[in-house]
Amino acid sequence: MVFMKKIKYFLFLLPPFMPFRTNAQLMRSPEIDNENRVTFYVRAPKAREVKVINLSDTMAMGAREYLLAPGEDDVWQITTLSCRPGFHYYELSIDGFRCSDPSSQMYFGWGKWSSGLEVPNNNLDFYLPQDVPRGVIRYQEYQSSVTGTYRKCLIYIPSGYDLDKTAKYPVLFLQHGAGENELAWTMQGKINIILENLIASGKAQPMIVVMDNGYAARPGSENPQRPAPADNVFEDLVVKELIPMIDRNYRTLKGRESRAIAGFSMGAVQALIIGLKHPELFASIGAFSGGGWNFNARTSFNGGFQDPGKINAAYRLIWIGCGEQDNGYQGMKNFHETLDSLGINNVWYEGPGSHEWQVWRKHIYEFSQLVFK
Repeated sequence: MVFMKKIKYFLFLLPPFMPFRTNAQLMRSPEIDNENRVTFYVRAPKAREVKVINLSDTMAMGAREYLLAPGEDDVWQITTLSCRPGFHYYELSIDGFRCSDPSSQMYFGWGKWSSGLEVPNNNLDFYLPQDVPRGVIRYQEYQSSVTGTYRKCLIYIPSGYDLDKTAKYPVLFLQHGAGENELAWTMQGKINIILENLIASGKAQPMIVVMDNGYAARPGSENPQRPAPADNVFEDLVVKELIPMIDRNYRTLKGRESRAIAGFSMGAVQALIIGLKHPELFASIGAFSGGGWNFNARTSFNGGFQDPGKINAAYRLIWIGCGEQDNGYQGMKNFHETLDSLGINNVWYEGPGSHEWQVWRKHIYEFSQLVFK
């Protein structure tokens, strides 16, 4: 009888309760119903208290945390309130010990490996796999003299790259946010799927996408894993090493017109600083939810924005976006309005959402259709 109960624990349920696609193989938990309520099952023998902790904003999973109820065979259970569509981080708390959910996929976020839920949105399919030609994701390892360390970045290569050895491609340098790493845009952001769908429909140019870790500590930094801003030499890494290395190893269109830099949150600020300081290298910039951006039209970048004609001649695209519920929304909107008041060409995009991946997926979807056009 006990054996049959254990078998039952691992069986998939029929609709409307379905396991997430990101569950570990054969694991029932977590599962979702047709009203986006999520049920968690956690086997925790001898535990006194088990919680699910929502690491995203409060409304992402309906509440900040949920207390599970004990059940048979030491399995604790809870069904949440309806969750908002999109990607949400969470973790377990077992007698106060915080840990990832061993039944589900882990993602690097909040400076650690955390569990994640992909709550479906029936009204959006641009980031879902379709029957289109597939590109590939490659790891590119290199020794950095700027940081004195061995590093790696991820490279998205569009479909057809290996078939036509004469074709060359524009390059997008795409950055993650604080607490995440170079894996974020593929695992959480689904950049490869988004681009493949767009390219197949003729809405975006085939492009190479470079995703490096935005934490690049100078040698001798006290915190090499997450350096203070003064010790982060990511700009030097991009300019002196990353661009030359990509141009040497991949068939790229090397002119500034065929090079762009973009990112979200911390990565948005990095994209703006690097892109606006180096018009000789980049003609397009994308800033997604960069609420920490501190811009003064008179003094920033040596007052260069006092010459709108020069800025407009230098940049093909300055794209700015933010979710309307994001704490940094007003800062991003002020930046856009300042550029407008100066007569500097820019694209502004806003819509519902907070500081979350569902917003940034929409941003890269829109940005990709304009860059390199």
